[in-house]
Amino acid sequence: MPGKGSALTKDLREFSLAKGADLFGVADLAAVRYFVASQGSSLVTQFPRVVSIGMRLNDAIVDSHSPLESRRDSLYWHHVYAVVTASLDFHAYQVSRWLADRGFQALPVPGSTPYNFEKLEGIFSHKLAAHLAGLGWIGKSCLLLTEPFGPRARFVSILTDAPLDVGSPLDKPCGKCHVCIDACPVKAFTGAEFKPDEGREVRFDVFKCSEYRREHPCGLCVSVCPQGKKKRSSPAE
Repeated sequence: MPGKGSALTKDLREFSLAKGADLFGVADLAAVRYFVASQGSSLVTQFPRVVSIGMRLNDAIVDSHSPLESRRDSLYWHHVYAVVTASLDFHAYQVSRWLADRGFQALPVPGSTPYNFEKLEGIFSHKLAAHLAGLGWIGKSCLLLTEPFGPRARFVSILTDAPLDVGSPLDKPCGKCHVCIDACPVKAFTGAEFKPDEGREVRFDVFKCSEYRREHPCGLCVSVCPQGKKKRSSPAE
């Protein structure tokens, strides 16, 4: 017989999807508490679970964008950050309100705002949360790859003490695929597969990527990934 946690999780999932989320999951943070503490503040470590919410990117925009455009004139940049990321932040606020109305603590973590500008790290890893929740796996590009959308999704997190049912990490190696590595204009990827006990620098030079993106709205690792390019049904199907 489903318990209180199962019913609560089902209700929250339905609320989140009805409000526009494409992906929903919950993760237990106990196993990664040390890592979470190393990235954020003591406030972040007070929460045992995290709700992970994903929204897909628009395929037409991802497929047509040029990384040589200026950030000011880029439809891709506007879509990813001004539209989708802003939508995720508002969605996280709605979910946190939903949880607070039921007597639980909830802390929405901003979708994109950096916390440590020297390390280029946020206060909390949305990719880690989505991975632990079973929504996707970390590819050679350091992006989270999902079954339905590949890397064409962005995520936001809501830390909480609500007794929600949690998912399990999903791991699918990229294998011999190196499309994102070849496409990167600054060769920021090493080609190493994700291993949870290794630092980001083993796979990805975030400073090379960040420096290039100061001028160019590059998203080639998103647009070229075969996982995101898989055959989609036409409207008539």
